[in-house]
Amino acid sequence: MTECVGLSNIQSPWFSYIVVKPHGAGHFLNGVNITGNRFRSINGNIDRAERVDTTFSDLEKSRARNVVMTANSFHNVDAQVENRAEVEFTQNTAANSWLIDCADKLPFDGQTLNVDSIVAQGAIRNAGNFARYDMPFARQIQGVDRNQIRVNWPEPVTGTVLVQVRMDTR
Repeated sequence: MTECVGLSNIQSPWFSYIVVKPHGAGHFLNGVNITGNRFRSINGNIDRAERVDTTFSDLEKSRARNVVMTANSFHNVDAQVENRAEVEFTQNTAANSWLIDCADKLPFDGQTLNVDSIVAQGAIRNAGNFARYDMPFARQIQGVDRNQIRVNWPEPVTGTVLVQVRMDTR
């Protein structure tokens, strides 16, 4: 799907422009391209532009492949999603392990299957307020809904990172 304009005059927050409705087990997204669209609601906000209707079954989110959702604009849409999603996270108290929530960042309530990058936004500091230059590692598919990542450091630190996460594999 490319270059579409979605305009709704709907008051219902559960309305979505793109709905995937699996009919049975084993279905997953493969080769989906949603690029360059405008999703706009004019009489109130909607929750999200895309969703999965689980009336019959859910998607196998761990099997998503080659999903592109980028360069879309959202007006009065609460979850402004994309794949690959950029998430900025600030840890204010020193910790070895930072849990980063990516819910409402990935399309179709996807799981965090891949972490493409972790970039420090300024100095990462330890409890003594000294800058650290260690490289963290990430664990994807964390949390009950499998939509969080855990960034692990060699010692407790604070700071801000920008992570890029994906809900698919290539």
